[in-house]
Amino acid sequence: MLSLMDHFKTFAAQIPSVSDREIGLYENFFQILLDWNQRMALVSKKSIELSFANHFVDSLFISDFGRMFLDGDTVFDLGSGAGFPGLVFAIRNPEVRVVLYEKLLKKQTFLNAVVNQLQLKNVSVQGAMPERQHKGLVLARAVMPPAELFPFLHPRMSEGAVLVVNIGGQTEKPEAPKGFQLLKEKTYPLPLDCGSRRALAYKIVSRETKK
Repeated sequence: MLSLMDHFKTFAAQIPSVSDREIGLYENFFQILLDWNQRMALVSKKSIELSFANHFVDSLFISDFGRMFLDGDTVFDLGSGAGFPGLVFAIRNPEVRVVLYEKLLKKQTFLNAVVNQLQLKNVSVQGAMPERQHKGLVLARAVMPPAELFPFLHPRMSEGAVLVVNIGGQTEKPEAPKGFQLLKEKTYPLPLDCGSRRALAYKIVSRETKK
């Protein structure tokens, strides 16, 4: 299996540009993930073998798409899991504060280990997302089905806040429910024959605002 660094060089023309600093941190992140994944199932074996495309490149595209809607200096990553896309966003945007919400204790422990070992001063790890209004940008990658995600987040996002979700490239686009307005969408291909994905941005609007 090629190293993450080799993959970044091989597929440089097909993915968002990354700095040498980023590549080094992503490689270290990946090595920690490989080590921890042997002791606890953070991601599936098949998923770990395709981590470059399915996790890192996917998170790069989501990060750059979400960055367009950043209002303020804080990003919230819902259900961060093994750190995608939250840790990738944090490495890519060191000037932005990133809050990782993860309710499972073992994954919180892993995330804190990565944050500490990579010395990511702009990242904090918290438990389940509290029911208070969050202002700014919320990332939600493969957390829960849209039918559950929208009602879960509506009371947790302030008016004007933006939610970025991603789905399979051929998956039917979820209809924006009352209180959400679709702002923009982007379809992007993944390397290693991993298909395509689509990122969608929804804005919280007042109940009087029509979709």
